[in-house]
Amino acid sequence: MPAIHGIDSKVNNALIANGCVIDGEVQNSIIFRGVRIAKGAIVKNCIIMQDSFISEGVHLDSVITDKLVVIKPGKNLSGDPSYPIYIGKSIVI
Repeated sequence: MPAIHGIDSKVNNALIANGCVIDGEVQNSIIFRGVRIAKGAIVKNCIIMQDSFISEGVHLDSVITDKLVVIKPGKNLSGDPSYPIYIGKSIVI
């Protein structure tokens, strides 16, 4: 299944794998298979691994998630480009 981009999604300089649903904004990021990025979420300078879910209103910058991660609505996580935040497998934040 190809990636699905919602009508309000914005994608710039990103690699997005098959099976993703992108309804938010993605910039300078790598998004693995099966990731869902909800409307209103902003993902910048990130690596989001398989089957993770980024909820509505989330802002991520310089974050690496392992697979099966869930970021709940309204969270704001910002790392440094030379020292990104890492979120381990199956973590819910």
